[in-house]
Amino acid sequence: MARALVAAGAIVILGGGAAVGFAVTRKATGGMLPEQTAAMASAVGQLDSAITAARAAVHTSATQLSALLPVRAAVATNAATVADLVAHGELAFTLDKDEILELGRVVKATNAVEELMVLPAGAMHAAHEGMVGSYAELADHQIVVTEVATVTPDEHADHPDAFAGFLGVTKMLPLEPALKPLRDAGITGKLVLSGKEAPIGVMPVGAATREQPLTSQAGAKIIAAEQPPHAALPVPILVGGIGAAVIGLLLLVIGMMGKRDPVGASTSPFSAPPAQPTPPPPVSPVTGFVNAQTQLSQHSVAASGTPSPIDPASGPQIVPSNLGPGAMIGRWEVVRRLGSGGMADVYLAQARGDGGFEKLVAIKVMHGHLARNQRAVDHFLDEARLAARIVHPNVVAIQDLGKIGNDYVIVMEYVEGVDLERLLMSARTGGRQVPLGVALGILCRICDGLDAAHHATSPDGTPLGIVHRDVKSANVLVSRQGSVKVVDFGIAKAAKQVHYTVAGETKGTPAMMAPEQRVGEQVDVRADVYSVAAVGYELVTGSGVNLDLAALAHLGVERWPHLPLPSSLRQGLPGELDQILLHAMAFERDRRPADCAAFEATIQAVMKAHQLSTTDKEIGRWVESELRHLGPAYAGMLSSLSKSPAV
Repeated sequence: MARALVAAGAIVILGGGAAVGFAVTRKATGGMLPEQTAAMASAVGQLDSAITAARAAVHTSATQLSALLPVRAAVATNAATVADLVAHGELAFTLDKDEILELGRVVKATNAVEELMVLPAGAMHAAHEGMVGSYAELADHQIVVTEVATVTPDEHADHPDAFAGFLGVTKMLPLEPALKPLRDAGITGKLVLSGKEAPIGVMPVGAATREQPLTSQAGAKIIAAEQPPHAALPVPILVGGIGAAVIGLLLLVIGMMGKRDPVGASTSPFSAPPAQPTPPPPVSPVTGFVNAQTQLSQHSVAASGTPSPIDPASGPQIVPSNLGPGAMIGRWEVVRRLGSGGMADVYLAQARGDGGFEKLVAIKVMHGHLARNQRAVDHFLDEARLAARIVHPNVVAIQDLGKIGNDYVIVMEYVEGVDLERLLMSARTGGRQVPLGVALGILCRICDGLDAAHHATSPDGTPLGIVHRDVKSANVLVSRQGSVKVVDFGIAKAAKQVHYTVAGETKGTPAMMAPEQRVGEQVDVRADVYSVAAVGYELVTGSGVNLDLAALAHLGVERWPHLPLPSSLRQGLPGELDQILLHAMAFERDRRPADCAAFEATIQAVMKAHQLSTTDKEIGRWVESELRHLGPAYAGMLSSLSKSPAV
């Protein structure tokens, strides 16, 4: 008993001393809280999305209206005549409630600016004295986005060469929805836009600041005050540590004064209970697999240095040469082999059940020789673990994961269709363009799937921080029913995963890869935005993309990306897509949209402005037409995952 008291006293003294040491040596803290940093990033993303979408909308309206014959005729008259034309409906415009339309002209002889019309009447003037261009500025707690376009006077008007007409379309964006989350998070600072400032609370004088730039407007940014460093003494920890040390000292004294226990006695209340044997992982009676969740947790531990989890006695090994039609993988019957890659073979298989139940799946079987490589096993399991947490109609679903004998398999949703790369190659070979509505609809669906991946969480709600890192047309499946699904998270990066990419190591497809990823830097979701925009460029232009930084290094970063304007490659393509796509492929990641949702918002604005929309049926009809062009071998083919990622 005395020995136990001495040991307990020593332990308690050590614990108390550690608590006291922590309390008195705690370093000063400052800066932003994590929730404040997240709120700031969210506000910037919201503002970027709103400004970019507004730019696209006003550009489209100004371009279209400035070319109308009644407008061209009106700029050669005067304000009274234009007012009369509007009053009698001869010059009619339909505006949204947050839009302003201005029509005017510049007298060339004197450079005098004449306002001819402002709608709605009495609205603010934002046409910048007829200076053609795109503007975003602050005014009255709103962001004012304006596009001013040239109006060429009708050649039949009197003295058409005497005037230079202009038409301005303005959209008003309220600031409060974007700034309220900042105030709610306790952030103070200001929004700076085009030389003007909008306060966010009251910034302390002399406070250290943090800046977050907006990609949608040069020089625009949010400046936020950071908390000053402070050293807060944790009094409860200090008092508790002192108290524990005193109690430990008393126990030590009592133990030293007492009699010693007999040698070999086992009366200490601190004796450890006998170890219990660890039960084997549960096996599913339906699938014949080790429970997927148990399997993942085991291999998360294995990553720290345990041997490769190969159990020769756990069952018969799968032999790829024997996996022909009719062979069994667990409870699934092989229909045929779909393809092979550096890490796995992929099979089309079907499950049979009572009452004639059948269901097709795609099964990825890891190469047997890689199962002895712990890094390869971790890599394979990470793909399934990450993808299984993404539940979205635009991402291929993981249905099961496990081990049959010595072989690891992933069971995935089967997609009856073909990868987007083959469809684009078919269209390109035949000189056919993807219908614009279909192209933009597919692009939006890819963004939806990736945005779901970027926001996926672990079971306890912790963000996983997934970045796909290999977005390309070959990793997008399009079904005959028109569904669009992102696949292959084999090299995805996550905040928490078993396998890691070594610093400086490059994985992915160089032709579609963001510059920072190509040189082995840390990446975030903006790397996926870059690659999605490259896929979008292929969709709307029909031209292939090769943006390999290594191959283009001799051209430098000036005018990056080194691609022709999309509108120069396809007649009738909306001009605003030039800026949207190339902006999303900017060399500097800070200039790109904040995430896939922000990028998608700009695409949707173009679709709305040009009355473009597409349904799954329309996408499915396009897929069917391209499959027919690919020939009988593809038209009758059931294709799912034709590629597997290499390690």
